[in-house]
Amino acid sequence: MSETVTLAAEPRTGSGSHAAAKLRKLGRVPAIIYGHKEPVVAISISAEDLRRAIMVQHARVLDLTVSGKTEKVLIRELQWDHLGDIMLHADFTRISKDEKVKVTIPVKLKNTPKNTGGGVLEQPFHTLHIECLAIAIPEEITIDITTLTLGKPIHVRELILPAGVVVQEPADTIVVQLKLPGAQAEDAVVLGSETGAGPEIIKKEKKAADDEE
Repeated sequence: MSETVTLAAEPRTGSGSHAAAKLRKLGRVPAIIYGHKEPVVAISISAEDLRRAIMVQHARVLDLTVSGKTEKVLIRELQWDHLGDIMLHADFTRISKDEKVKVTIPVKLKNTPKNTGGGVLEQPFHTLHIECLAIAIPEEITIDITTLTLGKPIHVRELILPAGVVVQEPADTIVVQLKLPGAQAEDAVVLGSETGAGPEIIKKEKKAADDEE
């Protein structure tokens, strides 16, 4: 489970690309806090502190302190420069401890199959949409493929999930399998828009610095 990290943020009044670029030169990331039918708050946050929270502490939820008020937020989106190195903007959504959210998390394979039967490993899904409490978002879903065998793929229904975590893809979706070279791939079941899954939390977008509201 990712931990909750407390960071200090500062209100910001300037808008536009010039003001945003000035903040970045000072080592800060322009951002907004929105949600829960409360006003949108424009803030800036230390780029170094935010990067450490995400990359080192694997935080998905933050306690942001702004002008003496602390708000619990979900990191909804991060925008990066075209190289994926510099954070351009961050969006934070207000949440409560008992609130459920829909996010996308990575799928990690553990170990290797003992007997491949001549098959090659195929992983149709490297990420999955899940729903869970905002304060209990797992860093990833880990699948032990030691006993994976040819003709017996691992479906969503067979995943071992943390308590309270529900995968949004259909239960018969194949997540990983062994397949004979040249065999026709089985159609993957893709999550439809009707499920209402939320966007990915941590997303490196290759876009130019033309953001800013």
